[in-house]
Amino acid sequence: MASWLGCVEAGRYAAIAPVVGLRAGNPKAGNPQEPDPATCTPSRPMPVIAFAGDNDTTNPTQGGGAGYWQYTMHAAEQRWAALNGCQTAPTTQWVAPGVYEERYTGCRGEADVVGRMTVGGTHVWLADNDALWAFVSRYWRE
Repeated sequence: MASWLGCVEAGRYAAIAPVVGLRAGNPKAGNPQEPDPATCTPSRPMPVIAFAGDNDTTNPTQGGGAGYWQYTMHAAEQRWAALNGCQTAPTTQWVAPGVYEERYTGCRGEADVVGRMTVGGTHVWLADNDALWAFVSRYWRE
């Protein structure tokens, strides 16, 4: 739901922090392995930090779940990076034992896109509350 709100109500939210995966609109009808650009058109750059586990069978990070979950989390990150006009290639780093982060920076409005993956994580609350707050507290709506 947080992903959807970022797509359709960007003017109301300063940032989004989806837990157990990330979407960037519906899957394309003719190619469900890609997000459909027409279904996610935020009115401004939207900072994103998303948390997921690579062993989630409900919202698989490799796609192929329910109809709305056909593309990978990586494809969703790439789409948000494009929407935010990110200018640098993503960096990947280990941020804790069993947790790595893929980060897109150089984005319009400093609207970074971050995906945090827990190795072996399933469909449970995987958010590092401190990391979540450190990210979203950098942004505000006036």
